Amino acid sequence: VCSTWGNFHFKTFDGDIFTFPGLCNYVFASHCNAPYEDFNVQIRREVVANTPTINRITMKLEGVVAELTKGAVKVDGNRVQLPYSQSGITIEKSSIYVKVGSKIGVVLLWNEKDSILLELNEKYANQTCGLCGDFNGFPIYNEFISNSKYIKMTALQFGNMQKMDGPTEHCEDSTAIPTYNCPDNLDDICEKTLTSSAFAECNDLVDVQDYIKVCKDDLCRSADSKNSSYICDTFAEYSRQCAHAGGQPLDWRTSKLC
Repeated sequence: VCSTWGNFHFKTFDGDIFTFPGLCNYVFASHCNAPYEDFNVQIRREVVANTPTINRITMKLEGVVAELTKGAVKVDGNRVQLPYSQSGITIEKSSIYVKVGSKIGVVLLWNEKDSILLELNEKYANQTCGLCGDFNGFPIYNEFISNSKYIKMTALQFGNMQKMDGPTEHCEDSTAIPTYNCPDNLDDICEKTLTSSAFAECNDLVDVQDYIKVCKDDLCRSADSKNSSYICDTFAEYSRQCAHAGGQPLDWRTSKLC
């Protein structure tokens, strides 16, 4: 599974979590190192009222092109009604997700806001390119450390490499990931929430430390922008990852939180 959520966070197939604030069109995951490209998923974000949101997903699945935007789905350029099912592709709207499935072993879930979860059949191991990484089972290796010269790449360099401009556009690369001075007395809401009883079952299934760290980064950022929805996005992502791993997160939202 590869995912992206919240304030430009990504988690690769191999489990690396990184932040890349790009606003161009990027290859999220594609089938590469193979004679024929089975799938290619591209994404684009925009920032609306201070909040990053995914505004377009373009998927090529075995030669069929599906384009998802909020409230509209096009297949090969024609708008379609959901649920849609044809040529081995199904697109449906469930409670809060648009779900695209394909018989080749690609499933994508989009909440029409900040979050995408992409699930791939393991037959594609070692054959993927894009922001989701190479699916070789080794974190960092080949994503952020190139094996030819063992050069360590930053998340920014890695992200910009995945850019895919349209035929008539030239989108500028992201140049900086803002840094924040986190106050030492930062509220421990991240740790409290993510290790609370609501996530008890999850903590055994999905390593919580990475998400606590991302949440703390989010909290520092929102100290500047007063946008606490970022941490809610990360709690929601941890909850999704837990459910995907077979756990049952309990309801963690309260009247005071998210």
